[in-house]
Amino acid sequence: MSTRTRTTIVRSGMVAAVVLVGAVLLVPGLADRVRSALLHLVGALRALGHGTLTLGDGFVAAIAVTLVTALLPVLLAGASRASRPAGVAGRALVSAVVVLAAAVAVAAHSSTPGERFRSVVLAGLVGVAIGALLDAAWHARHRAAHSSGRTRRVAWTLAAAYALLVVLVATAGSPVDRGIHPWLTRAIAAGHRLGAPQWLDYGSVEFTANVLFFVPFGFFVLLLFGARAWWVGMLGGFLASCAIETVQALFLPARFASVDDVLSNTSGAVLGVLLGIVVLGRARVSAARGQSRAAV
Repeated sequence: MSTRTRTTIVRSGMVAAVVLVGAVLLVPGLADRVRSALLHLVGALRALGHGTLTLGDGFVAAIAVTLVTALLPVLLAGASRASRPAGVAGRALVSAVVVLAAAVAVAAHSSTPGERFRSVVLAGLVGVAIGALLDAAWHARHRAAHSSGRTRRVAWTLAAAYALLVVLVATAGSPVDRGIHPWLTRAIAAGHRLGAPQWLDYGSVEFTANVLFFVPFGFFVLLLFGARAWWVGMLGGFLASCAIETVQALFLPARFASVDDVLSNTSGAVLGVLLGIVVLGRARVSAARGQSRAAV
């Protein structure tokens, strides 16, 4: 497929998306019907078994907003024939402006405009950040190869320490957050009083912490095995998370195995892979520049 054909397809998709989003924002009640349909689907998934999508409805809706807005920087890159790595920040900025405008439109049709505005902005800007990372990784994929020998030696050491930490956390006889639970609960309550969205509860914080906990997994895989092993980091994160939850379900009665943890851990590994591609790509560019200067 040529660049011109691909660009035309992406632009057509963007026009269709703008029309759809515009209808959702402008037609009274349509946004609430879309949200209700999403939550109905989530409810059906929850009925499949214990531990499946136990997160609150508000956080699930926020995740949906994040996933949608994560596509904005990527679509903007695909719609431009002159898309360049240097334009990642600009596309992220444009996407953020779109999110703010959408948040204003959604809030205008809500009975609680302030709460809805903050909710959409927070979830949307997180999505834009993820989309910008994906945009940067896409442009760095051809430059990213292998890290240097010294970097790989350091990465092996850090990866071993990280693996030990994962094993200790996963096999602890009691939940590792037991000690900070009261403090974190009070902090979340204080955040709500300051205007944080209501879906930002203990479950959403725990989900986010699990995402961040597995980011090093994908990152270290990229440093150790190179950009061509991107699928190893993603698949490995999923399999490692499944193994952890299985061990907790079978041998650790005080721990709670959850599909939510598999989703969050795998998401973290994917983000780590994208971050690793960007780092390796920029490292190669910096090395090439250094060689050019040395030759001069």
